[in-house]
Amino acid sequence: MKLIFLILFLITNSFAIAIDKSWYEDTNENLTKIYDEQAKRISLIKNNAVNEEKEQIDYQLLLLKKLQTLIKQDDTFSFPETIEIDSIDSYIKKVKEYIKIDSEYINKQNEFNDTSKKIEALTEQISKFTDKNEVQAINAQLLFAFYTLKNKTNKTAIDAYAEYQKRFKKRLLESIDSLKIQENEELITKIQKAQSNYEQILKDEKKILLALDKAIISENANKIESLNSNIIELQNEKNKIVDNIIYLKIEELLPYLKNKKSQYFDLSKNLQSFNTENGSNYDSLVELFKYLSRERIGVAKSTFADTKESFLDILRYSWTEINNPIIPIGDGVSILAVIKFFLIFIFGFTIAIFYKRKISNASGYLKNSSPATKTMLANLGYYFLVILTFVFALNSVGIDLSSLTILVGALSVGIGFGLQNIVSNFISGIILIFEKSIQVGNIIEISDQFRGRVTQINMRSSVINTFDNIDIIIPNSTLMQNNVINLTFSDDIRRLHVPFGVAYGTSSDLVIEVILNALAESDLIYIKDDESKIPKVWMTGMGASSVDFKLLVWINANTNKAGVDSSNMSDFLIFIYKTLQKNNIEIPFPQLDLNIKKPLTEIL
Repeated sequence: MKLIFLILFLITNSFAIAIDKSWYEDTNENLTKIYDEQAKRISLIKNNAVNEEKEQIDYQLLLLKKLQTLIKQDDTFSFPETIEIDSIDSYIKKVKEYIKIDSEYINKQNEFNDTSKKIEALTEQISKFTDKNEVQAINAQLLFAFYTLKNKTNKTAIDAYAEYQKRFKKRLLESIDSLKIQENEELITKIQKAQSNYEQILKDEKKILLALDKAIISENANKIESLNSNIIELQNEKNKIVDNIIYLKIEELLPYLKNKKSQYFDLSKNLQSFNTENGSNYDSLVELFKYLSRERIGVAKSTFADTKESFLDILRYSWTEINNPIIPIGDGVSILAVIKFFLIFIFGFTIAIFYKRKISNASGYLKNSSPATKTMLANLGYYFLVILTFVFALNSVGIDLSSLTILVGALSVGIGFGLQNIVSNFISGIILIFEKSIQVGNIIEISDQFRGRVTQINMRSSVINTFDNIDIIIPNSTLMQNNVINLTFSDDIRRLHVPFGVAYGTSSDLVIEVILNALAESDLIYIKDDESKIPKVWMTGMGASSVDFKLLVWINANTNKAGVDSSNMSDFLIFIYKTLQKNNIEIPFPQLDLNIKKPLTEIL
């Protein structure tokens, strides 16, 4: 199947149309002939074509006409040479001329980039045409040729602009030395007056915009039209004032640039700030004077000034951005507030963990406290510190807890549906901690499934470590709702029942005496110093094969105060087995006696 698709793909592409370079890669004379011949050919076809085909043919004729016009254009570009610049006025005039040409240069670059994107799209489109799309394919080829030739012309223009700009900047740089600079005491006054006019324009603009809003609300068409006209006039006036301020500031800059004084960088910074504040497009002007300052004052000083200003701009921008509200809670929460929140929370969380570990491993006044007490104090203090830290962190970033009412309400709905089990376990954990019905260190048995020691009681779940050293995580609600046998609820002392049997005919008194005496002399660990809990041997029954006894002995379920574990069931069973063997007391096993009343011969 894959082979079939591959063959179909190759067949389809074999009929695809490639880009015909003959439409644009030739001399202008030959291209003119090709375009004329194609125009004559399709003009003959047009008479017999239907309406849809006529539209395509007319479009093709239009493209051929544009191509003919394009190749007849003169590709050479000439720019006026810069005249002698000897005064500040003539220098500023030439700067304006430079800005105008630079704008044309940028437009040419943008046009070249746009045309390049169109050429890429046409390349993909032409590759999809086949012989069945002859007219459309030729039209696409002609359009491709038009864009290609146009970009060729634009590339020539761009190179010419770049070379001219390079010479222009060099001429402006060389002219600085020959500038005749006279003290202009009125310059500062002119700048202040222009800036005052600019501020007044801004105030008037605000008033007109406010009036326009009122007119729009009241649907006063005549008023809206009149105010729009005023806004246009005001904008034109504003542009003139901005332009005037910009070039007055340049006039202020030039003496410092000529004399290579460091005050130039401060004035240049003011110029850039003004350009940024009013949103005017004088980037080319700023770049021009950066070039002049580097070449005139020196790369090191200019780079240091630019780097310093850039660094300060980055700091100001970063500080502004991290203080901007990004989360719509209360008055808004900024990135800085989020960082502050996490720092406070991490600090408080670290203190809570330190507290929990310190209490869990406490010595001194808590040394003699039970593990359950330590766990309760550790958990309660830990969660209290975490909640306190969370609340304090929210307040520190300016979030009013009352603004979280909606979130809490939504959370309540979630609790009512999907989170009820989690909340049930959480509440059960709190009850277990305070009620102390199950504590850390208790040995518990759940539903006859497993038995183990409680090692952790957390808010959601508890951890039980079985005697096979398997940790089982149990939801707290399970401990609250199911029957749980707590073998060490009131204390750690419990009675161990060790069953054994002897043969019939053995003296019961002898068995009891032998076991108790041997137990007293043994190394087994059990409770010996409590008269109410002395070991006993009970006869529990007479079975089919043995007389059944049970050794009752009290032990500590957990490690005793001396840090020693009591003997277990296996230890006592081994002790009884050895004791019975040592005293020649028979340990019975099931057996069957067969009594035959008649001789075997009679039966047969």
